[in-house]
Amino acid sequence: MPLPVIFGAITTATDPLSLLDTNYNAVAALGSIPCTATGQNAITLVPGPNTPTISSYPDLAPSFVFAAAQTSNGAVTISAGPGFRNAYKWNGSVQCGSGDIVAGLVYRATPLQALNAGAGGFVVDAIGVLNTRFDIGFIIDGGGVAITNGVKGYIRIPFSATLAFWSLMADQSGSIVIDIFRAQAAIPTVSMVGGGNKPTLSASQFANAVTPVGWTSTVFAINDWIGFNVVSASTVTRVTAILGSDKI
Repeated sequence: MPLPVIFGAITTATDPLSLLDTNYNAVAALGSIPCTATGQNAITLVPGPNTPTISSYPDLAPSFVFAAAQTSNGAVTISAGPGFRNAYKWNGSVQCGSGDIVAGLVYRATPLQALNAGAGGFVVDAIGVLNTRFDIGFIIDGGGVAITNGVKGYIRIPFSATLAFWSLMADQSGSIVIDIFRAQAAIPTVSMVGGGNKPTLSASQFANAVTPVGWTSTVFAINDWIGFNVVSASTVTRVTAILGSDKI
């Protein structure tokens, strides 16, 4: 596939040097521009030395590659020079939010004008471990009354993974503490949390992307079974528990 200007086809010595710029611009649009990143939720990208000047965000080219400086804790926007635009995950379906951008991990942001009702935005892809992230979800339902204590059910883990965070959402503000049991190809009865920070709501409705601290283990193996054991609860009648994990 040729570039816009074929120099071998030029027969006159008076063609402008701007033809070189035309080809250089075409080459620049073919790849990703390495950038340094600053900011947590409003992420500013500075293209590296000897890279093209960015004056607009054409669809799909170029992309911008960066290592995140901080872990996001809110809605994410990105600017590579011409202004901030919303950053979207899942191929543009949902704006990146708390915990979606993780400090030290590498991301590629690709501009697309159709996003955000035509205002433009970036589709953000993870390069590396977060391409393998998935949610283990479980609903604890009290059937319209306050949730009681005890094991509420089990889920099988289909592949090796490492736990990255836990999240909880309740039907109303209240309190609950959940222990996570685990066993290999058996009924789980032993906590993998131990003395760590169990998934907990305390007079609240949401707990989002909380990093596990002090757990006995945060690694799942193929054919592990995990159980959700309610240690205590009040007021809440339905709670969704999420264990965000990365495939190994």
